[in-house]
Amino acid sequence: MTHTDSEKYEVGLSSNIISTEDPLLKGWPRLIRLLICLNVVGLMGIWIGNADAAARGAEFLLVPIEKTEGLDPTPVLAFITTTKIETVVTGHIVRSRVIQTFENPTAYWMEGKYSFPLPDGAAVDQMILKVGDRRIVSEIQEKQRAKRIYEEAAAAGKVSALLDQYRPNVFSTRVANIEPGSSVSVEISFQMLAEQNDASFSWIMPQTITPRYTPTASRENLTGEIQSETYQDTLAPVLTMSEFSVLFRQGDQISILESPSHTLVSDKLENGDIRVSLKDGTVPANRDFILKWKFEQGAVARALLFEEIQEEGNYMLGILLPPSENIEVAYVPRDITFILDISGSMQGEAITQGKEALIAAVENLRATDRFEIMAFNDNYYQLFGNSRSATPTNVRLAKQYVYDLQAERGTEMFPALKRALQLAQTDKMGRQIVFLTDGAVSNEEQMFELVDRKLKDARLFTVGLGQAPNSWFMRKAAEFGRGIHVQVDNINNAKFQLDKLFEDMSRPTLQKIQMDLGKNADTYPRLIPDLFGQRPLVFLSRRKDNSDIPSLKAIDGDGQLLSLNIDVQTQSSNASISKLWASKKIEGLMDAAARGMDIDIVRAGILKIALTHQIMSPYTSFVAVDKTPVRVQQDFLRKAKSALKSPPSLAWKKVHAPQTATQLEMSLWIGLGTFFLSGILFLIFFRRFRVNG
Repeated sequence: MTHTDSEKYEVGLSSNIISTEDPLLKGWPRLIRLLICLNVVGLMGIWIGNADAAARGAEFLLVPIEKTEGLDPTPVLAFITTTKIETVVTGHIVRSRVIQTFENPTAYWMEGKYSFPLPDGAAVDQMILKVGDRRIVSEIQEKQRAKRIYEEAAAAGKVSALLDQYRPNVFSTRVANIEPGSSVSVEISFQMLAEQNDASFSWIMPQTITPRYTPTASRENLTGEIQSETYQDTLAPVLTMSEFSVLFRQGDQISILESPSHTLVSDKLENGDIRVSLKDGTVPANRDFILKWKFEQGAVARALLFEEIQEEGNYMLGILLPPSENIEVAYVPRDITFILDISGSMQGEAITQGKEALIAAVENLRATDRFEIMAFNDNYYQLFGNSRSATPTNVRLAKQYVYDLQAERGTEMFPALKRALQLAQTDKMGRQIVFLTDGAVSNEEQMFELVDRKLKDARLFTVGLGQAPNSWFMRKAAEFGRGIHVQVDNINNAKFQLDKLFEDMSRPTLQKIQMDLGKNADTYPRLIPDLFGQRPLVFLSRRKDNSDIPSLKAIDGDGQLLSLNIDVQTQSSNASISKLWASKKIEGLMDAAARGMDIDIVRAGILKIALTHQIMSPYTSFVAVDKTPVRVQQDFLRKAKSALKSPPSLAWKKVHAPQTATQLEMSLWIGLGTFFLSGILFLIFFRRFRVNG
């Protein structure tokens, strides 16, 4: 019998490698082909799942809240069909509306539930529900009462919505009785102050929530009305922006308008205003939207106090501008402790920013300074054990130490900060602590109470890192520490931002500030911080009348006593200073709770302020109910939870939090499983070959 070359090759394989008569190995070619197909299927599942997730954008997972005979309990997807964020900027007051439309693609009546972030310091004062041609304006109610109204309306088949606040910058909305195949729109309005640095302003609209690590002790101690709602239930938000616009009043006075996070398009209007929108129209909401602007030199109003007169009192918004940057300020030697977060939530861009910033800060130290470096995850680590002089040798050791740090494990911030506050202070040196972190923790109140008790004459500065830092915690920690908060919003600008911060830290321009705004004036922040560099102080206050002339005393950069009167201008814009003050008042009451004030007294005070000024708080909610039932009693509701999009650089697996399976993950496991199975079978194959060879 003769054979072709290919037949000879196949015969050689059969005779020299395996025995095809072996019952264990018979049929190997068919099995190998099957395994290859399974691998391809697994990889295709991964690719398809990834592509599908990218295409879906903001989605809802609809899950029945009760089992009903004859209905399929399998989760289905729904969507936020549109999201519009409309903002008007007047000077340094920012007013915004977030309008979202929810669609129910199923054949059943549904309830939608999702969470979303708003800017730190936002005073939410209105929610409007739109169903077809009907427009339902919400009412502010005590939280539990609002919940009862909502649940009763939902059970009665009425379209209704409930807006809750879980954290100062995290809110949750529930929408009941979304008709099959129809849509409902929810409009939320809020206002806030833009952050100001000299003549520059900035506004940040968060688009995602950083998953927070809850330390073990805090998980065991979470009690009370606010904590009774599980935060895991709210980790569902994130929206795809379908339209985003900002209108600047008197925009012709702006010299610089830019965004380090998104590409913008701006149009100058005939009346001098400027309208800004996103160049790409719609972008995935996986990073915060950051807007910065600067006025022409001399265009910033020199009036330091704006006053709004109402029946119950006068409300003031003030800005204390530091001296001109041309004035020389004496350098103050410092004893400074740097604390860097190296927990799992810092992986990616955040840890890169942090390490580069810390190295730059160490390089900028002067020989007269002393310093220490601490790093922490679920433990803390010190470089020296106590502060040392900034000699070339110590600086070199510090840089190498920082280079070697890696981000992993949980976030136990409290022990590291406690240790830093306990370090001995060098006489006649300014004591400063710099915290570099994304703030991904949930025990914020414990941290504030620690700073309040242990700070003494030190000053705490916080640097927010990553694409979605917990800005509320970072700002409040710096406020308790009478220092400065800076957010590094772009890694390319990190060095410039932090060089400026560290330079300002070395040159305090006004210290030990005392303000007299009139008899019984109620002013926030309660703890007036020092002024550093060209960074101003913004404050809000209420007084009974305007009979007293506001004044201020402080120690200037040369150590001399400074005393001056504050000019007053009547507020002319449509933005409400009273609501901004009320928001700060509520924040101040929460701060008092952190310092030990009785929680019942705090709750009563917050309820009174929130209900009077019609704004959101931890103890109030907005509820909107359509008077006409649209669903019959036998229908049931299903809950909808949107899938959280974490910032793109965040490695969620490193954060200690529950994980949920998705089709993408299942495809991944199938693919990996077939790869491993292939490897095992090939090992058996080659072992048998050696035996038979």
